[in-house]
Amino acid sequence: MNTANESSGSRLSNWLKQSLFIKISSIGLIIFLLMIPNALIKELIHERNHNQRSVIGEVSAKWGKEQKIVGPVLTIPFKSHYEDDDGKIFETIKYSHFLPEQLNIEGEINPENRKRGIYNVMLYQALITCQGWFKQPDFEKFGIDKELILMDKAFLQVSIPDMAGINDKITIMYDNQSYQMEPGIDKMNGFHSGVKIPIAINTESENLNFNFDLNLNGSNSLTFGPIGKETIVNLNSNWGSPSFMGSFLPDEHAISKNGFTASWKILDLNRNYPQSWIDEKQNLLQSAFGLELMQPVDEYAKNLRSSKYALLVISLTFMLFFFFEVINRQKVHPMHYILVGLAISIFYILLLSLSEHIGFNKAYMISSLAIIGLIGSYSTTILETKLLAIILASILTAIFGFIFIILQLEDFALLAGSIGLLLVLASVMYFSRNINWSKVGRSNNEIQLE
Repeated sequence: MNTANESSGSRLSNWLKQSLFIKISSIGLIIFLLMIPNALIKELIHERNHNQRSVIGEVSAKWGKEQKIVGPVLTIPFKSHYEDDDGKIFETIKYSHFLPEQLNIEGEINPENRKRGIYNVMLYQALITCQGWFKQPDFEKFGIDKELILMDKAFLQVSIPDMAGINDKITIMYDNQSYQMEPGIDKMNGFHSGVKIPIAINTESENLNFNFDLNLNGSNSLTFGPIGKETIVNLNSNWGSPSFMGSFLPDEHAISKNGFTASWKILDLNRNYPQSWIDEKQNLLQSAFGLELMQPVDEYAKNLRSSKYALLVISLTFMLFFFFEVINRQKVHPMHYILVGLAISIFYILLLSLSEHIGFNKAYMISSLAIIGLIGSYSTTILETKLLAIILASILTAIFGFIFIILQLEDFALLAGSIGLLLVLASVMYFSRNINWSKVGRSNNEIQLE
């Protein structure tokens, strides 16, 4: 009785050890469990990226945040009367707003890369010259009597979102007179900070000319509102990686490693607000345009993209070990699979930590060579032959190289990846075409008994 039980237990034990289904299932389970540390690594990448953004926000707040320049806008108050239900007449003050007929902006952007700890923060100093002219305000179209217009209360205002970035006093030449801008804006829809100055309007002048300079610190982006009936903007910089943004792309631009130039020409017909209005809310930023100073390489984005291929790398590596088991008839213990899978997971941690200091490309090369060397040397003992270990290391080198190429080909990553997977599948089918899977895992005695 005991002998029969021992014989049944021995057969069950041998079946579990030799069953192809059990082997593949155990490998699949190990791959599934290895996705847990991979998920933690992705979370670590997000955390480091968040830390970087926090540092960028802290430094930018002290230097100057994103600057969105809108102005100048000419604002003229006037008296308005209304009658309540009891027939009483009340007087109130309303505001009329006029935009320039011509607005020309010339800007030189000087980037400055600041380092806080291991993080780089892209900042800039913008030297901007604005000039143009207003035509004489026309109140007849609004049906406002001249005696109600408070010409002596008129003022010019320019919206500057981050006043901390202003480096010099702002002096404006208006109608051949010099004015010193003061902080604070009033009655300019949708804006909360900027500069203004009371002005005297010469009603005998057909055109009211203006000219002023801005010396601003900012970070990340610089945009402008196209408030002129015709707005012309010319920008130049020695930064070689601009990203043009907003409602309009440049009409002309040139980009090189030494910098860029860009120019825009925008008409009032290209935007959806008028040249003048009374008290109504107008979103003068809805057609804003400009540029963003992009970092040429986002290390965390590449790390995150790389970690998404962890399942593919682990699966292909385990498939290699499995085929070596079948071809060499050398059993590989599940513990060996686990250790090799953990080595691949450590690759992504090593890649992340190194890329923060030496850049992604160098970090990828060093990390991949370290892990390939580790797995290759470890496989010499597992597979009991140096030839298979060398073959394994060579194929791993090709896999890591293929993943690196995909990471560089952002626009063609899907195409290259799908073609690569097709070639991998074709190779597996070719080299496994003569394997008799029904006899894999069975002992020679079992085969001979047949």
